[in-house]
Amino acid sequence: MRRRGETGKAMLSIELVPRDIDELRRQTLEVTGAFGGFSWLNIPDIRRLPVRSYEAALELGPLPVRTVPHVRARDRSVAETVALLRRLEGAGVRDVLIVTGDRFDHEEEAAHPTTLEVIAQASRELEAVNLWAAFDPYRSELKAELEYAEAKLEAGAKGLFTQPFFDPRFAAICLDQLDGVEVFVGITPVTSEKSARYWERQNRVVFPPGFEATLEACARLSVELMQLAREYGQRAYLMPIAVDPMAYLKAVAAAEGGEALLCGRHELIS
Repeated sequence: MRRRGETGKAMLSIELVPRDIDELRRQTLEVTGAFGGFSWLNIPDIRRLPVRSYEAALELGPLPVRTVPHVRARDRSVAETVALLRRLEGAGVRDVLIVTGDRFDHEEEAAHPTTLEVIAQASRELEAVNLWAAFDPYRSELKAELEYAEAKLEAGAKGLFTQPFFDPRFAAICLDQLDGVEVFVGITPVTSEKSARYWERQNRVVFPPGFEATLEACARLSVELMQLAREYGQRAYLMPIAVDPMAYLKAVAAAEGGEALLCGRHELIS
């Protein structure tokens, strides 16, 4: 069990989209060179792009971060996903985030393997890969999501990466409920009204009153959420999905007020 309220810097992960292997490598080195607090790299799996997350993880080569490719449970059978995870394990990948995955393009909804099924089977067969799960507080009632998270943890998940929070009060409620669980607190900038409407429509996000869809306001919110993660002895997971990563991180650094949250110590890899 992890203790709430541990002191020290929040450990940080950066999510970078794998549009091209060389560009992903360049971005990773640029981010880690400028901001020493990042010791994890999340690689989302986006089917419409030419590079899948697991391909990027296999081809990136040595980097000063711990890579976390996302693997979509719905894209293949449980056995095929476990085989893919075994391939990643053999290549030295230590961490994988298992997600359900959105439907691709306009494909019809159909029965598919669940995250829970993949984690349960993979945890029985693999020894050297940490299986992480997602926590989405907007997906359904919070009680149901907490129960689903507990089921994934009991099946073998090491911890949780959350969907982005936009209200530190709501994030604190969730962290209180997840006391004792390793959590990466999700953070992302939403810098336009169009983007905000997308989050409301697609992810059922409820923005707090007074939310400002600007880079500067989101940078201030990012600092609040990183501070919260640190207070709870947890990690933070920054996702500059629709903005330039360095522009976002520079805005966050400007909003830190001297705390240097982005330049904290690297986490020891164990």
